[in-house]
Amino acid sequence: MNILEHIKQELPWFDANSTYDLTRGKPAPEQLDIVQNILAKIEQPFELDGIDLRNYGNPEGLPSARKLGATILNSNYDETHALDNSSLTLMHQIISCSFFLSFKNSRLSKESKIICPVPGYDRHFKLLENFGIQMIPVPFQDDGPDLNAIEHLLRSEENIHGIVCVPRHSNPTGHTYSDENVKALFKLAQPYKDNFSFFWDNAYACHDLYETIKQTPIDQIAKDHDMENNYFQVGSTSKITLAGAGISFFSSSKSNLDTFIDFRNAITPGPNKMNQGLHMKYFEAISLENQMEGLKKVIKPKFELVDSCLKPLQDNELCTYVKPTGGYFFSFNSTRNNADEIIDSCSKLGLKLLPLGACFPYQKDHTNNNIRLAPTFPDIATLERCIKIFTNVVKYLN
Repeated sequence: MNILEHIKQELPWFDANSTYDLTRGKPAPEQLDIVQNILAKIEQPFELDGIDLRNYGNPEGLPSARKLGATILNSNYDETHALDNSSLTLMHQIISCSFFLSFKNSRLSKESKIICPVPGYDRHFKLLENFGIQMIPVPFQDDGPDLNAIEHLLRSEENIHGIVCVPRHSNPTGHTYSDENVKALFKLAQPYKDNFSFFWDNAYACHDLYETIKQTPIDQIAKDHDMENNYFQVGSTSKITLAGAGISFFSSSKSNLDTFIDFRNAITPGPNKMNQGLHMKYFEAISLENQMEGLKKVIKPKFELVDSCLKPLQDNELCTYVKPTGGYFFSFNSTRNNADEIIDSCSKLGLKLLPLGACFPYQKDHTNNNIRLAPTFPDIATLERCIKIFTNVVKYLN
């Protein structure tokens, strides 16, 4: 019996002409509807914080928007800027600034090497690849990046100039870094602090679905290690309000912020203050806490569904995974090292997954076992069909 016949037998509803997609971590329409329903009742402000939102200027963002960013990132207001809609764009601009102008303790070049915990965020890796910066993968330990592997690299390799991280509900593994792990990372990097960067993408800073450990703010840990000029923290409201029209935030030392604004002033005369003003009115209508609770009600049942379908596979030693406590993804590892075969078979059955190696630098998963699953976008009924196709493929092949 071939795989198509097997799937038709196991899933009577299966239609070979239907297509499904678990590739990207997009908010579901139901999440966006929550936002739209509130936005529909809000009048767009044209002045806020004593600032004319229609005009140029205020490159650091509105004071009230910066306060929101400091709340989300758990950072200091004075060291937090509110900018445009994408934290990934901010990350690109920060890398560009380090590459072309340099910060006080961050000077990237084509000789630079960046440590990349894997599996990780594919767009981070593509960004670094575009600059010609060499990426060195390291595995995870239970509470963050593998400290022994990083210590070995720092001692044996030259020109290691940073690490790129998603420290809470890491994309895609779900790791949340412990304070002990982060402090150890800073201690390891201390001898190299003249040119070492912590690129800290805190995209899921407040996206807890289950109880998750508290984390000491990175600025505090950096200052405790005399490395306040070595961290670059970004985040946004992209998965809190509207994915294509949120606010991004950048938190770092005053020296780094001043350098960055000087760099950005040649790119733009200021951020989108109209959008920032609209967001401030939005969060007058609903608290950040209540907003996240509303989103959790949409997302959490989807995570429960995926977990309930993957757990029998793990119990039968067909895969390994760790149930995440938040964020947007599951990281699936096939025990037969045949991720390429699973991805290809799912594609032939109409289920689109990221290509093999997408969550690794240069798209190279040498173990051939990792697949990222993004369950947030489909409605619950469609997601169930996606996961049923996926798990049946795994059972058939493994």
